[in-house]
Order: sequence, then C-alpha cells, then structure tokens
Amino acid sequence: MLSATLKFLFRDLQGVVQRVQAWLAALGAERRCAMRLDRVADRLTGMGKKIDLLRAGMRAGGGDEPVDDDASLRQALKHLKEDIRDIRCQLSGMHGVRLSERIERAISRLNRIAEETYASADKLQWEIAEHDGRFELRG
Repeated sequence: MLSATLKFLFRDLQGVVQRVQAWLAALGAERRCAMRLDRVADRLTGMGKKIDLLRAGMRAGGGDEPVDDDASLRQALKHLKEDIRDIRCQLSGMHGVRLSERIERAISRLNRIAEETYASADKLQWEIAEHDGRFELRG
C-alpha cells in the first residue's frame, strides 16, 4: 500500500517536473525571440542614424557635384526598403496570434523603428534623385 502511494506520488511529481521543464523551455525560447527582435530593431536604428547623417551632410554640402553618380547608394536604399517591407510583412503576420507582453513590446518597437527607418531611407532616396537630377540636365 505504501509503495503504491509512493509510486503514485513519484509519477505525479515527474509530471510536474516535466511541465516545469516545458514551461522553462518555452520561457527561454520566448526570451531569445524577443532578444532577436530587439537586435534587429537596434540594427535598424543604427541604419536610420546613418541615413540621417547622410541627409544632414547633403543639406550642409554646397551641392556643386552629384552625390550618387553611379546610383549605387540609391540601389542600396532600395534594397534596404525592400528588406524593411519584408520585416513589416512578417510582423503583420503575427497579428491574431496570442503572444506574451514581452514579445508584443519587442514587435511594437521593431515595427515603429522599421517604419521610421523606411521613411528616412525613402526621403534620402528622393533627395539624392532630386539633387543629382540637376546635374544630369546640365550634362
């Protein structure tokens, strides 16, 4: 009788331990996911700062020569905008999914930064095209 009770308690304890392990694994996966989202947001923030520096430099410069003769900068900005669009599409796919508060904060932050960086890249792309377009008309 005592051994049957101990077996029952031990089996029940094993179930609790397994559930706790599964919960901890899920918690760790959630934390890693949020950290990845935060790292992507940090990278986009850095790119946004570089874009803002380029825009400020263009405004401060005399404008006596083309900024992007071979259009490589505009092409890089185009690819950045495509990547940001892909990120935002992937984030929009997360709507309707029940997520933790931590993941939702990370997604919200990434989405906000992606939108700001996209807008900055778009403005810079247009400003370069407008600036360099003046030189094409002269040539």
